[in-house]
Amino acid sequence: MTFNPHFSITPKLANLLTEIAVYREKILSLKVLPRREIGLIKSARLRMIHSSTAIEGNLLGLRDVEAVLAGKKPAEAQRDDITEVINYEKVLRFIDVLDKKKKIDWEKTVLKIHKLTTDELLPKKDSGHYRHGPVYIIQRPLNQIIYTAPDYKKVAKLMNDLYSWLESEATKKLSPVIIAAIVHHQFVTIHPFIDGNGRTARAWATLVLYSRGWDIKKLFALEDYYNLDRSSYYEAIRRVRQEKDLTFWLEYFSQGFLKELEQVLEKMELFSLETKTKQEPVYLSKRQREILEFAAINGKIFRSDVVDIVSVSPKTAYRELEFLSQKGFIKRKGKGSTSHYVLAEKL
Repeated sequence: MTFNPHFSITPKLANLLTEIAVYREKILSLKVLPRREIGLIKSARLRMIHSSTAIEGNLLGLRDVEAVLAGKKPAEAQRDDITEVINYEKVLRFIDVLDKKKKIDWEKTVLKIHKLTTDELLPKKDSGHYRHGPVYIIQRPLNQIIYTAPDYKKVAKLMNDLYSWLESEATKKLSPVIIAAIVHHQFVTIHPFIDGNGRTARAWATLVLYSRGWDIKKLFALEDYYNLDRSSYYEAIRRVRQEKDLTFWLEYFSQGFLKELEQVLEKMELFSLETKTKQEPVYLSKRQREILEFAAINGKIFRSDVVDIVSVSPKTAYRELEFLSQKGFIKRKGKGSTSHYVLAEKL
């Protein structure tokens, strides 16, 4: 392993990481009505897709993205913009169903993320494959080259070094936030693909957080922070390349994470107050929440999905689904092998 990121844990960064940890615990400890939590998950997912594609120039607005995900075609929407949205939604689904309990094959996973991201947007020889030529970052409208990515012959080695670092002892004592930030930056520095690097980097950073137990109920959308001020996002990436020190980027990344969690907590606290006025049972087990999360993200859930995602027998899976159905959270559709469950309309 030759990748050895240089950075310092400054007082500012240490304070940000401490605050992030505090906010995370507060969010995880709050209990809200399941329908409210599912609504927040859906909102985060929508914002992730909209912002990550918008950063790269996608012209669809938030409501347009919502329409595309519902199977509609917004007026005057470009084919590639629609495809980018559909593809990124597939990427997030892929991340969700990965078995985090098993060791992840990072190279295979990253190539899969890129393939899903660029499906029908790049030639098959480029989608899901490292580049075989030079890549330049161009500043518009001056058409000025502001960054030249490493030689394509070095890409495989640089990526393998990054994968090795991710699994090394060096990361064991680091905050998952720091690890995700470093992975994000090093990936876009290598620019291993001919196109789709930004979306792949952001999706991979999210997966790194999830894989280390930091999914935080899937309520956050880091991409929103980057999209609100794209120039600051790109400037933070460029600045640390020049300084060859990741500290500024880590502070920027952590600041964005904290701001997103602050907004999540604000909404959670509002909904938490609501639960105190309700007479209906509110609390579900962790397993039941995971089932509802899957149904919310994927639109439906089969008994076999429950068996896989919460590691239970088919009989237990059926019992959990029927319980949630009886409580009005989901409803059954289809018969026999096509039988599945979808969220109830009230959710």
